[in-house]
Amino acid sequence: MERLNKFLARAGVASRRKCDQLIKEGKVTINGRITTNPAERVSGKEIIKVEDKVVKKEDLVYIELYKPRDYLTTLYDPRGRRTVADLLSGVTTRVFPVGRLDSESEGLLLFTNDGALSYFLTHPRFEVEKKYLVYVEGKIEKRGLSILKKGITVKDIPYRIRRGEIKEIYSNCSVVEVTLLEGKKHEIRIMFDYLGHPVLRLIRISMGPLVLDKNILPGEWRFLSDEEVQLLQKYQEEKLGR
Repeated sequence: MERLNKFLARAGVASRRKCDQLIKEGKVTINGRITTNPAERVSGKEIIKVEDKVVKKEDLVYIELYKPRDYLTTLYDPRGRRTVADLLSGVTTRVFPVGRLDSESEGLLLFTNDGALSYFLTHPRFEVEKKYLVYVEGKIEKRGLSILKKGITVKDIPYRIRRGEIKEIYSNCSVVEVTLLEGKKHEIRIMFDYLGHPVLRLIRISMGPLVLDKNILPGEWRFLSDEEVQLLQKYQEEKLGR
């Protein structure tokens, strides 16, 4: 038995928060009975419908994609631009991207139909670390990273990094590893623009315990191994204190 909102999220209906909303709005029925209680327990043997559509609990799927540049992190674009869905050739299960990478960014992008895990990995309150390798113009100094660690405000929006480490300095650019706890739109680009070091290349290299596979090239994907899935689940349980 599990909570109804968790069941719906794991069935790939939506995130846990969105499932809560659907339930409270009276759009979910159990054996023909409307319920508005997200915590109601279900076994999965019931006939559960969301907006009159039967929910079938799918096998959970976890996919790692190396997102290349110039692809939108969405499953459909009305303007016909290239999306990450175009790269998932051969995937028959309905999956959705976990979080976002802007069009010019690249690197680790997780896809799944596990709504509960997706919600956990992306909601700021769980403080899941995301690491990025950032190539910026010019020779950056540690003082600049200290400023970003303390936090800045741009157009009334606060930004800050969890950690920052200079990895390489060349004659005309620097390579920095940056750790964030949330992902505001264009956050890293805005922070380094503030320092006067525009971003040249931005690669997400990890999300929580999941690390970008060095053996896959931009545009390639693979299913996560059982060990990787277990690692993510254990990380989630430890963070939630279960």
